Amino acid sequence: MLKRIILLFLVITAGCSTPTPPKEINVKKVSTAKSKAPAIKPTANPWTTSSFAPKEGETEGKKFVRFVTDGEFSDSTGNKNYLFAELLVNKTNAGIFLHELKKSNPAEKFSDPVQIKMTNSDGQEIQMNSTRRWNSSGGIMIEGNNGDYSQFRIFLLQSKGTVPVEVKGSGNKIYSFSINADGFSDSFTKL
Repeated sequence: MLKRIILLFLVITAGCSTPTPPKEINVKKVSTAKSKAPAIKPTANPWTTSSFAPKEGETEGKKFVRFVTDGEFSDSTGNKNYLFAELLVNKTNAGIFLHELKKSNPAEKFSDPVQIKMTNSDGQEIQMNSTRRWNSSGGIMIEGNNGDYSQFRIFLLQSKGTVPVEVKGSGNKIYSFSINADGFSDSFTKL
């Protein structure tokens, strides 16, 4: 009997003791609002708008759009080497600057005519010949005097996506790179 009384006493005292508080429970609040779909970032326009340094007496230099890309060139040995290509387009002319082996090398200077061929995603092709440098530092000029510039500009305005370009110079050198025509129209209208 004593055992029962002690057991009963223990049960009663255990029931009367202060219970230990429950541990904190992390409850996440759920919003009833629908979650928004992540915003799709539009791809950046690869054509940047800039301007040349103003000439004496001018307050603003001529504006142009610029596209840069990597490519390759091969020479008479047939080896393919790295090419950095720049394309500048203003309201009257366009220029192609080809830098062999590394970006920091000066643009190639062509003394003989070069042939330029471009093909867009619709299969349209344009071929031009250039006999002029952009300036004394090099580059190839696509000028408005012979009508090539107008054809070139219209070709780019009507093209979409990737446009492969091939430039053949003297000495069996062939330069290959691609232009992304997307964004050209938007940038060109800001000139």
